Amino acid sequence: QSESKWKQLGELALSCGKLEMAEECLSHAMDLSGLLLLYSSLGDADGLIKLASLAKEQGKNNVAFLCLFLLGKLEDCLQLLVESNRIPEAALMARSYLPSKLSKIVGIWRSDLNKVNPKAAESLADPEDYPNLFEDWHLSLQVESSVSEKRGSYPPAEQYINYAGKSNANLVEAFKNMQIGEDEEVPLENGDSGHEGIEENGEGEEEAIEVDADGSTDGAILVNGNECDEQWGTNNEGTPTA
Repeated sequence: QSESKWKQLGELALSCGKLEMAEECLSHAMDLSGLLLLYSSLGDADGLIKLASLAKEQGKNNVAFLCLFLLGKLEDCLQLLVESNRIPEAALMARSYLPSKLSKIVGIWRSDLNKVNPKAAESLADPEDYPNLFEDWHLSLQVESSVSEKRGSYPPAEQYINYAGKSNANLVEAFKNMQIGEDEEVPLENGDSGHEGIEENGEGEEEAIEVDADGSTDGAILVNGNECDEQWGTNNEGTPTA
């Protein structure tokens, strides 16, 4: 049967929720975009791996790239862009996701651009030579190293709600805030000495200060070294003075 009929049958199976039948029909129809939608919705990592290989064989590099990207295979994404002669895009991706690979990609870009515009090729900055031109360069390398081990984890689609808010996270900013938090937790040297001094003074002997209360000199207020702690004295009759 023709691929168009397989595709129609696959779309009908999808609308009815018959996912296994839909996968079979879309495979017969070579509907790679439909398979990408199906596998990504199901969180089917094995299906995406198989589809990435099939898409590369069919020359559908856009589908292959999306499969590899969803799988966290960023190095393969970068290699696919280079093989497709999309070197500027590869440089942008390396800057965003794989800064450790950026210098290598810049070298490839220079060689390719030098064929048509040597002056423009010379203007491309290599982060190894000019790290000051790349904001948070060294920090981005640390972030890449810290998250690289987590890229091979494929949680099931049913846990999507737990990860939905993390897709927009700025890892560099989060890493900055984490470092600031760690710095604030470190106590300052002799940071408590002032408080200790106050407590020591507060335990000193009480000093009696006579004040004139209602024209009488019988009352006295005892005040210790800490002005915040005041004690009322008593007169000779044992009653508190006003």
